[in-house]
Amino acid sequence: MDKVHVPVLLKESLNALNINPTSFYIDCTLGDGGHSIEILRRLNSEGLLLSIDQDRYAIDFVKRYYKDEIKSNWHIVESNFAKLDEILLRYERKPDGILIDLGLSSRQLEKSHNRGFSYLKEEEPLDMRMSMNLEVKAKDLLLGLTEKELTTLFRKYGEERYANRIAKEIKKNITDIDTVGDLTRLVYRVVPAAHQSSKNPSRRVFQALRIAVNDELNSLKKVLDISFKFLNSKGRICVISFHSLEDRIVKDYFNSLAVSGEGVLLSKEVIAPTEEEAEINPRSASAKLRIIEKI
Repeated sequence: MDKVHVPVLLKESLNALNINPTSFYIDCTLGDGGHSIEILRRLNSEGLLLSIDQDRYAIDFVKRYYKDEIKSNWHIVESNFAKLDEILLRYERKPDGILIDLGLSSRQLEKSHNRGFSYLKEEEPLDMRMSMNLEVKAKDLLLGLTEKELTTLFRKYGEERYANRIAKEIKKNITDIDTVGDLTRLVYRVVPAAHQSSKNPSRRVFQALRIAVNDELNSLKKVLDISFKFLNSKGRICVISFHSLEDRIVKDYFNSLAVSGEGVLLSKEVIAPTEEEAEINPRSASAKLRIIEKI
């Protein structure tokens, strides 16, 4: 069973957490476990690691792949990180460091279990649910939202220039849209060839639908508030984001804490992958790491 996902900004995020072997750390996005396992390896028997993921397939993979390294001080919980406050009520100690990696794992893109996260998987259905407990799928949004509402969605969450044209074409051809390929081909028809870069022109539409299905931005706002509230003094929150909507939320929140005197920004500039990392792992190229320490 080959491991697919390469953890982004691994060295930088571990350094940012400033790990103490006896302390309590949280990885809010377990994914393939790349960040979590390295945190665990730096803890002794008194240290504690809590890893959270709402994707049952990710948790199943980690428990199989790392079965020989899982110890009693590594707690793995299936949940949305927006419910971190409920989870932390089970613990008597406060976390000293919290990592939130907002990227999709390579496994979710390449082995999505028929959920249609990648616009390259043409035969897959338009699902896009991280948790199978969610009721609304991407296709449900295409069916249920009006042309105007879809336009707003693509502009707000995808920053899509041709949102109106795409929404209009979707509603006109909705009975013919069932799979990833159906949607990507429609977007290719709508977006002018002169504005089609080397990247798939449907990527922004897919981003917008995935964000909406999983309520990603509201969940991010919630977990930031909860994390800072429960964090120990001198504890740190490290967030790795991959697009401007996420990064803006993190930047604004961290700046507000710094201005109020509740936190200290530990890097004046955002931390990005080195040229070497971006070359080895192209998916890391857009990653941004921000760090704040609680006063």
